[in-house]
Amino acid sequence: MTTVEPHLSTEVLEFAATAARDAETAYRVFHETGTVRGSGTVNFVERVPGQDLAVQLNPPGPWSTETAIEPVIATFDGQILSGRGHAAFVPTFGRVFRERPEITSAVHVHSPWLGGWAQTHQPLPIRYAASQRLTLSRQIYPHLDRSVNAGDFILEKLQIDPDLVAIFEANGGSHVIGRSGLIALAKFVVLLEEGANYQAIGDTLGGSQEFDETNLVEQWSRTGLLEEARNRGLVSR
Repeated sequence: MTTVEPHLSTEVLEFAATAARDAETAYRVFHETGTVRGSGTVNFVERVPGQDLAVQLNPPGPWSTETAIEPVIATFDGQILSGRGHAAFVPTFGRVFRERPEITSAVHVHSPWLGGWAQTHQPLPIRYAASQRLTLSRQIYPHLDRSVNAGDFILEKLQIDPDLVAIFEANGGSHVIGRSGLIALAKFVVLLEEGANYQAIGDTLGGSQEFDETNLVEQWSRTGLLEEARNRGLVSR
């Protein structure tokens, strides 16, 4: 489906074009790092700043000869205003954008190690230093009841975990949310996938272990999160 609305501003169109270039970079890195394999399923959704609009970015996939991504601009409810392709994830993440203005970006991604964990229907504790230092959230939650929209599930978990970074799509992939734009989100996805891999290896060697508190202090001190961690009682030091 292709529609073009003349009222879309130059700023919106330029934002969408930049997001598409960022998504192309992210998708290339995902493939080069093994973050995605096989079907190559990745769908980015980026909030248009200051408007109730989102851009969905659907990479053409490993079987396509095309590498360019055409942005699909849609309302938060999923009405397509510009671009060819689908905006199926915009209504899911649009409800998150509407209620949580700090969330800028989201991605639906099928990656092997996070996907493997999604098969277990268990939460994944974040125990990899490189990803933990970037968030105060301590786990990824499984979304089991699919009669509940994933966006509603994310909003529910944000009530108890305001720093939530991801949920598992049970028996499928992951939904990862970001607060600093598409590239920062994509970099974090790579770290989450890497951490899930390392933790799985650790489980074969006797079990991955929780952080010593001194290690959490060290990690959060590197990224400016330590004071907030102390305020929330996540560390006592």
